[in-house]
Amino acid sequence: MKKTNYKVNKVCKVHKVGMPILALCFIAFTFISLSAANAQAPAKGNAKTPAKKSSSKDTVKTIQVSPDQNAKMSYNSGLSDFSKGNYPSALTNFTQAINGNPKFEQAYVGRANTKFRQKDYQNAADDYKKALGLDSNDEKAWYGYAQVQTVLGNNDQALIAFKRIVKKNSNNGDVWFCLGELLAKSGLYKEALTDFTLAISSKSGFAEAYNDRGVCNYQLGNYKAAVDDYRTALSFSKSAEAYNNMGNSEFKDSDFDGAIGAFGEALALKPNFPDAFNNRGTVYLAKKKYLDAISDFNKTLSMDSTNVYAYSNRAMAEYKMNNLVKAKADCDQAIKLKPEYGPAYLNRGIIEELMRKPKDACADWQKAIQYGMAIANDYITDCK
Repeated sequence: MKKTNYKVNKVCKVHKVGMPILALCFIAFTFISLSAANAQAPAKGNAKTPAKKSSSKDTVKTIQVSPDQNAKMSYNSGLSDFSKGNYPSALTNFTQAINGNPKFEQAYVGRANTKFRQKDYQNAADDYKKALGLDSNDEKAWYGYAQVQTVLGNNDQALIAFKRIVKKNSNNGDVWFCLGELLAKSGLYKEALTDFTLAISSKSGFAEAYNDRGVCNYQLGNYKAAVDDYRTALSFSKSAEAYNNMGNSEFKDSDFDGAIGAFGEALALKPNFPDAFNNRGTVYLAKKKYLDAISDFNKTLSMDSTNVYAYSNRAMAEYKMNNLVKAKADCDQAIKLKPEYGPAYLNRGIIEELMRKPKDACADWQKAIQYGMAIANDYITDCK
């Protein structure tokens, strides 16, 4: 069988901040003033005229509040409750406002936002639609509708809504950012990069947009540009995730020392960050600092005992130190955790060959091919 070097498993895993999760940017509502039309006017008369004494026969007149005024009062109470996080009471008040005035568009938006906060997403979407049926130009309603469709996984509907907003307001950096997020989630990194750039040009100091554009550049193989984006993001806001992402890009650009430094910064901000330990361990592995690599992989697994990549990477470090039994045990564990993980089968086969278990090695290489590791064909040529 062909003798070649032990193959590297999956290495630096890009950790993307908030990528599946969009920021919920609810826009503040304005309290509606009540009309004074029904308030009792002051009596007209001469100042010298003495006031009429009341008697038991006089009738007390009650100021009548119109249904529309009641609706506005309920709406304002709903806004107050919403701002305090009292969502059940807010929901009741917004519903009362709608019952008092079924065409009260802002009340539908308020109730939709409340349902969103209560994670009642489908009913929130229904209320946003009702609001848009009353006012199709309400940007707040379109934004809320786009957000809830994103959470529901209806990305096509969310894209339509966000695009409608930027068509009328091309300087809305938050919406360009959300469009970029949706496209990136769909793997359309080139298109997403364009939208993140528009977000950056529309909103100064937009650290999240620089970070996410860095992720797109990373996925497109533009590692130097990715490092620049992460560095800019960090100049606005320090985060362990951005340092981790920058370290991944520097590793891909063969700047191993820079990558180790970036992962160190990530860990200084977030000591319990298993991905950063795993990624730094991978760089140590590339620098042939096997003991340092094993130390970082051990730390990863002490925090995340199900990290397949850490087991697989530690197996390589153990192999390089000729600890074949330990290396095979780590491959075994990686396969147990993720039975379809091709690199672990490939590497276990190489270890088994060295342990003089050719049948086991051939069986593992067959599995590696089955799970997408075409390179295993180079090893299996002598298998019968």
